[in-house]
Amino acid sequence: MSKKHDLPASESLALAPGELQAELLAMLQRNASARDYDRMLARIETDVHDPADRSLLEGSIRAAVAIREQQTLQQRREKGLMVVLESANDLTAIRDLELVLGAIVRRARQIFASDIGYLTNFDRLRDDFYIRAAEGAISERFKNVRVPQDHGICGHVLTHKTPYHCTDYLVDRGFAHEQGIDLAIQEEGVRSLLGAPLMVGNHCIGMLCICDRHPRFHEPWEVAMLSTLAAQAAIAIENARLFQETQVALQRASEANASLHRQAMEIEAAAEAQEQMTKLVARGCTMLDLLDMVASLLDGHLALLDEAEQLMQHTGAGNPLIECMRDTRVQDAVHLALSACRRSGRSQEVESTHIRIAALMGADRLLGALLIASDKPMTPTQIRTFERGALVAGVVLLSQERSELVVSNESAATIRALVSWQQESFPALQSRARPFGLDLCDPLRLIVLSVEERDIEYALRRVRTGIGRGILLEKFEGFIVAICADDGYAQLERGMQETVVRDERLNTLGVTSATLTTVDALPNSFLSLKRGIGILRALGRSHEMVAESTLTMYSLLFEQRQAADVANFIDATIGKLVAHDQRRGTDIAGTLLAYLEHTQNSRSTADHLQIHVNTLRQRLELVDGLLENWRDDGRFLELHVALRLHRLRRGLQGAGDGGLTDASALA
Repeated sequence: MSKKHDLPASESLALAPGELQAELLAMLQRNASARDYDRMLARIETDVHDPADRSLLEGSIRAAVAIREQQTLQQRREKGLMVVLESANDLTAIRDLELVLGAIVRRARQIFASDIGYLTNFDRLRDDFYIRAAEGAISERFKNVRVPQDHGICGHVLTHKTPYHCTDYLVDRGFAHEQGIDLAIQEEGVRSLLGAPLMVGNHCIGMLCICDRHPRFHEPWEVAMLSTLAAQAAIAIENARLFQETQVALQRASEANASLHRQAMEIEAAAEAQEQMTKLVARGCTMLDLLDMVASLLDGHLALLDEAEQLMQHTGAGNPLIECMRDTRVQDAVHLALSACRRSGRSQEVESTHIRIAALMGADRLLGALLIASDKPMTPTQIRTFERGALVAGVVLLSQERSELVVSNESAATIRALVSWQQESFPALQSRARPFGLDLCDPLRLIVLSVEERDIEYALRRVRTGIGRGILLEKFEGFIVAICADDGYAQLERGMQETVVRDERLNTLGVTSATLTTVDALPNSFLSLKRGIGILRALGRSHEMVAESTLTMYSLLFEQRQAADVANFIDATIGKLVAHDQRRGTDIAGTLLAYLEHTQNSRSTADHLQIHVNTLRQRLELVDGLLENWRDDGRFLELHVALRLHRLRRGLQGAGDGGLTDASALA
């Protein structure tokens, strides 16, 4: 026995094949490598000479190798199942989708001992695939490549919805190649690929792929295992999508609930505001009361414009709208916005400002406009409240117009009775005037304004905004006629100047009477004032109010005359003199007028003009050359009238009598 064990290994193999089989079992037990089995097989072929023994031993070795391969395959399958279980755990434990997909790619690469693993997602907006997760890739071109839906392995998997394997990508003709994709594959050095589709129902949403940089053939179990991992990745992506949609739906539901709650609160506030405005109007409020209420409800500043877009009323002393409406750019923007309001029936924001405007309509007639200025943008409910306020303001304006119409009819009848040639008795006239706060026993003043017919109603409303009791003001015989006590005249005249006479949009002329001590003087005064309007028209004047005393003589001379007749008279009488002044920039006509008004007294005329007497004589010699025979006694009156008309037509005004034309220059 001991001698037998001392034999060399070759002799031992030759003498004891059973011992070799025992060694094979030991190799299987310790999981020897394939190289160990190859070395043993080489020893048998060299040292065992008996064909029967060699065949038996070779069969044993091949059986051991098969058993080893089966064990290895079983181990890899078990490892794959463990990976599947781990991935399933990730789906429930990891909330970050990108981490789950990265773990699936990493495990797929580890299971198959591949060089590269990656997962692509199908972009439905661009109709192509992009790499969403990758491991083992080096090339940036490969990581960022986008694969059209009809090219590459991705296109084949998308079309057939089954796994695909190729041992050498660049020479495989089982799918359509694309130059950009092939360049990325070549730069990464990829040869073998195995890809499995990510299926959600019947839709392929991507592909899980393993790659090697050498040719490789994959077993069916590997394809099945990769398909299982791909299914898990698809579940993860779909769950993430559904979770995101659920989150979005919940967010939208929460926002909708908050919006509904906010709208309910705003509607309740709007209804309360409507109720407050309705109660205020029912109690008989003024327009300013309504403006103050709307301003407090909306926390803003309000202003009321008339139909000519002029500021009528406003809230608060520091209202910014007062200053804004003085800016011509803002006025233009307000006009455009108001036009848009009339077309749309809704309020509009004034461009480049923090102002909103709403039109006040009465049927198809513009009554005015309501402006609001706020420090922050208005909410839709606040805008609707503002528009309701505008509707209520329109109702208030219509109600005021209706009330004013009744008063206006009575006021017009009173004016008619006062200026009529067939006056009623004084007690009757006094009873008519007393309700308006006018005492006919006091000294009176009469004013007549001429405005174009289409503007009379507007001008009346403008003047009425600034007057109080004790004044009769109405349209009569195509004019605006005002009768007031002498002590209230200055305020009335100033209000007319500010509201209508100086308004560039109104072609206004006015004539005022002297103080009238009796009611009987009103008819004659009314006739004289109308004559004064006629002479101002003939002279082509506008935007002016003058005293009737300055126009009496001219009214008598040029009544029923046109502007051309007056111009012809001035030109025929002193035309050369006027032309000389215009050409030379002198005032020889003024010198001649002063000379005539000082009864041709050279000394007093020179003192008045503050010039030397010799200078006056030189000017008069110049007049001798321009006007022939002007020194004849019969021409003085004609020259004097022509010179005064020329002065009046030029619009020279003095500084006295409340802005009226200076009587000393014209009387």
